[in-house]
Amino acid sequence: MTSKPSDHISNVEHHKLCILIVEDSTFLRDVFRKALRAHYSIYTAGGAKEGWRLYADKKPDIVFIDIGLPDGSGHDLTVQIKKDNPACYIVMATASTTFEEKEMAAHNHADGFITKPFNMREIDDCIERYLSIRSRDEA
Repeated sequence: MTSKPSDHISNVEHHKLCILIVEDSTFLRDVFRKALRAHYSIYTAGGAKEGWRLYADKKPDIVFIDIGLPDGSGHDLTVQIKKDNPACYIVMATASTTFEEKEMAAHNHADGFITKPFNMREIDDCIERYLSIRSRDEA
């Protein structure tokens, strides 16, 4: 997971893009941070409560949320964020490959879903989709 962002992404002004990662695994938070910090403003939280606090403070463009958090459900956090800002781009992440998890993420208006273990190409693809939507909305 140490590859650099794709050429498409590196052609966009990244300093304006803020990403929040809500993930209980310290290892995965560190991997995200190290892989993306050169190009984006990165904030990380280890649980739902800290994730909500950082979301409310930083108002990130993209939020990656682990579904299984130690102090709450990533699904509940998604609902809370979408209630505050329906346009916030949220990608759910989980080790579960069940249809029910994906269906619940879609029901909660998550914009993307990735299954662990994931690679940086999948993360880049999520960011590219967000940037494409943002460009279209600004046009």
